[in-house]
Amino acid sequence: MTQIAAALFEWNAVEAVRTWNVFYLVRDHLPDRDLIAALEAKRGLGRDDYPVIPMWNAIVAGVVFQHESIELLQRELSRNPSLLQACGFNVLPLQKKPVAQLVKNELTGRNGGGLATTRSPPLCGAQ
Repeated sequence: MTQIAAALFEWNAVEAVRTWNVFYLVRDHLPDRDLIAALEAKRGLGRDDYPVIPMWNAIVAGVVFQHESIELLQRELSRNPSLLQACGFNVLPLQKKPVAQLVKNELTGRNGGGLATTRSPPLCGAQ
């Protein structure tokens, strides 16, 4: 039985550094340009809801962070905006739930004319 001689990279060549540093090291130095070009060519002029590079970076993150399945990787991406940003996805600002407030009755000038909901300002300082 023959062994595959060429690997994309050797894990034992990576020094013991923090996991985020390992992810950045792998993401930035993995020889994947031909693969990304092929994936982008395969997509052609189709929809770009899920850009190729961030999706590929997410797969790389799944390997580096040792997620056991795509579902676990998706769960981590949904709860971790830092990972989304590191992969290259646009991170939407978090918003609070609508808050109910009492509104003055325009005719009587008293409170209790009804409830109105307003959105609280976004947490991330976005407008």
